[in-house]
Amino acid sequence: AVVSTQSGHYGRDSDQKDIEVNLKSGGRLHINFKPPEIKLNGRSLLPESFTAASNSYVTLLSNVLDGNKTLLPDINTVLASWNIWDHVINLKHSLLLHPNHKNMAVSNFGKFIIAGYTENPMEEEHIKFFNKAFMVSDHEEHLYEHVVHDIVRVIGETLEGSDKVHIAVSGGSTILGVYKYLVAYSSKKNLPWKKVHIWQVDERCEAAHANARDLKEFLLGDIPEISPSQVHFMPVSEAGCGDISAYQKEFLSANPKGKFNYIILGLGSDGHTASLFPSSKPISKTADFKHVEVDTGISPGRMTVTFDLINRSDWVSILVTGSDKRDIIKDIKQGKKFPVSEVVNAQLTWFIDEILL
Repeated sequence: AVVSTQSGHYGRDSDQKDIEVNLKSGGRLHINFKPPEIKLNGRSLLPESFTAASNSYVTLLSNVLDGNKTLLPDINTVLASWNIWDHVINLKHSLLLHPNHKNMAVSNFGKFIIAGYTENPMEEEHIKFFNKAFMVSDHEEHLYEHVVHDIVRVIGETLEGSDKVHIAVSGGSTILGVYKYLVAYSSKKNLPWKKVHIWQVDERCEAAHANARDLKEFLLGDIPEISPSQVHFMPVSEAGCGDISAYQKEFLSANPKGKFNYIILGLGSDGHTASLFPSSKPISKTADFKHVEVDTGISPGRMTVTFDLINRSDWVSILVTGSDKRDIIKDIKQGKKFPVSEVVNAQLTWFIDEILL
């Protein structure tokens, strides 16, 4: 199409735009319109920021009128963009500072560019994308702080409309850094711990290796405000795993909505998350929890949440640290599928040690 832009421009002194389009078919279309007001974080995106994009409107309109559909996104692309914007609207993090606009934030996701103004930009923390979800990458110690601030945010937001917050924590060594920073944060600022319930993502059936030991030693022992009645341990004894259905009943009794407000997952070097391994064999199962046998040297008997429960959670974080995770991160980036690929929650954020990327 041969197109030309006539009088009018984007700017503070004019909110109108005149476009004249010469079509391949020989027709001519004259359009006068007012650019829509677009806001992010409560602040308008100034019209002149989009001056360079004006010809895009001309190109798009001329192609539509000439019947050329190549510039139009398919339905999957549209739905994907909605998921991105839903997350941006709900997310209260700042975005990456644009190098040419001190108060303009942008982030790229494939064909999409998220742009907006931010009142309080954080230069060290910016949002990127990994495996079609939001990602925060940073030095390992800083990652723990980011996760803690995310937990604090969700506690505050949840209590705006509820009298309880339900948080689930995974086992393993990675979560210990989060415990350390959460204890430090709690010592400086008052958190409403009396309204927070703690749940286990997974548990080992050998009491000597139980994740509950770390939870008690590194978190609960240093935050006395958390009452024992608010901590829900999976049933493990010296005899091994207990009845997983009892944990299901406890879950629904304390949490009638049947979902977590926040869940912190880890990632194994084989792609497993929670205790959902590639070769997990179910022993017993309820709607939200499983008793499984896994092929691992430490406690092959496990109890774990299901992917259904993970994906129903309000917010999900996957925290990945350790040099042994470099290969699995590379494989996931290349599109290979692993158990963790079943985590498809719309409010998922990956927190990944920058050395792994």
